[in-house]
Amino acid sequence: MKAFLLAAGKGLRLRPFTNHIPKCLIKIKKKPLLSYWLNELEKNNINKIFINTSYKSEKIHNYIRNHKNFNRIKILNEKKLLGTAGSLIKNINLFKDDNLILIHADNFTKFPLSRLINAHKSRPEKCLITMMIFNTNNPKTCGIVKLDEDKIVTEFIEKPKKPKSNLANCAIYILSKNFFKTFEFKKNMYDFSLDVIPYLLGKIYTVKNNDKFYDIGHLKIYNKIK
Repeated sequence: MKAFLLAAGKGLRLRPFTNHIPKCLIKIKKKPLLSYWLNELEKNNINKIFINTSYKSEKIHNYIRNHKNFNRIKILNEKKLLGTAGSLIKNINLFKDDNLILIHADNFTKFPLSRLINAHKSRPEKCLITMMIFNTNNPKTCGIVKLDEDKIVTEFIEKPKKPKSNLANCAIYILSKNFFKTFEFKKNMYDFSLDVIPYLLGKIYTVKNNDKFYDIGHLKIYNKIK
């Protein structure tokens, strides 16, 4: 299993904290956010990790050079932002022969990745990916899901004006090898949630994160947990 950490964004909503560093390196309890993800991946013996960068990319490069698992990590720099789906498509040859953990690196949780991995291993055969979900207090700012009795996504609405529930996408997934074999990517796909997930309804298994989960891309949220 491989991992792809999405860390190319500018973090505009986190300024002034991101004026001089990328948002994946802002600190939570005195540790860079990226370090939490790298440590969690190490716990689960993920030995090939890819990180996409763009804004302040040299800061991430310098951090990785000094990381104990430097040899496991490959930086994928983007001169122009490709989007979460675009990055996946451009680098698909690096991923397609294995299961892939896809992580939006501006999220923070202590929910063990091992539970997501175990859920993926036990998913229904028809499901191509496994999605981590949580109960949000702000459903209008999230991707809201509806599930069937087997915990499979049947509906998905990104940032609904009138949310029907508060069960939301964490933007942390495992993509199966079969996903890469069978899914038909299109050239204009930019955002994974908006452009890919709608084509996968009925094929997404879920695992519920009952721990605390934060999208620290929002300044108010970051100020609460830093």
